[in-house]
Amino acid sequence: MLSVAIPDSSLADESILREKSVKAARIARILALFGVESVLIYRDTSADYSRDGMLLRLVLEFMDTPQYLRKRLYGRMRELRYAGLFPPLKAPHHKPYVRMDEVKVDDVRQGVVIARRKNGYYVDVGLDEPILLEHADKVKVNDKVSVVFTSPYPDLRCRLAREGEIKGYWGYRVRYAGTASDLLKSCSKKKSEESLAIITSKLGRPVREIEQDIARARDIMLIFGSPYRDVHEIASDVRIDMPTYNFFPMQRVESVRLEEAILGCLAVVNYVKFR
Repeated sequence: MLSVAIPDSSLADESILREKSVKAARIARILALFGVESVLIYRDTSADYSRDGMLLRLVLEFMDTPQYLRKRLYGRMRELRYAGLFPPLKAPHHKPYVRMDEVKVDDVRQGVVIARRKNGYYVDVGLDEPILLEHADKVKVNDKVSVVFTSPYPDLRCRLAREGEIKGYWGYRVRYAGTASDLLKSCSKKKSEESLAIITSKLGRPVREIEQDIARARDIMLIFGSPYRDVHEIASDVRIDMPTYNFFPMQRVESVRLEEAILGCLAVVNYVKFR
């Protein structure tokens, strides 16, 4: 699994909602481009960035949601007034519209649970009509789910997709991760040959020192600082021996913007893993 950890202050260098929103959307597209599966938002305790953190999570989750579900799940939210400026994701789970008679058994789509009736729950999966969701006792209305079709048109039915059943990239999950201290402590406990946490910093050691570790690891987490503070500054109260690594040797500008850092670091990891 490829994960990225960013602070709730990630949007703090932008002053207005439009620019904050567009920056978050650019980050979302970069995450999808490289197949990031998990996004952790940790708390920067240098100030109260909770509003920025909520906007960041909202835009990331909105971008990951297929277009045909966005209106139902998000309606007309003030925070998303600039959604028309967001770049399309066009990830594998953002399925295009098809006619109901074109759906095949074992096709997979994302949907949202919209109603419970006598014969079960129904999901909106971006087709002309809601589809019966079979064998789903633990879902509730407004849950976003991935489903597999079990019968063809005209009696289209589906069930919840099982773990390992979805092949290829299927978007990312966003969650909060406490403070930077909490995050680093958690990473230090999980340290192993198969699990690698990389703290990025322009003051760090050359990333080439851990190329073999990157190539070998099954789970990789990249941890980024805020637009104003390095990760170790944000977590200055933590005494953990975790080296930092520089992905931009001999950078020609004073600072690398967060979205540039995410793009560059993921590109290096992608090259090392798949060369």
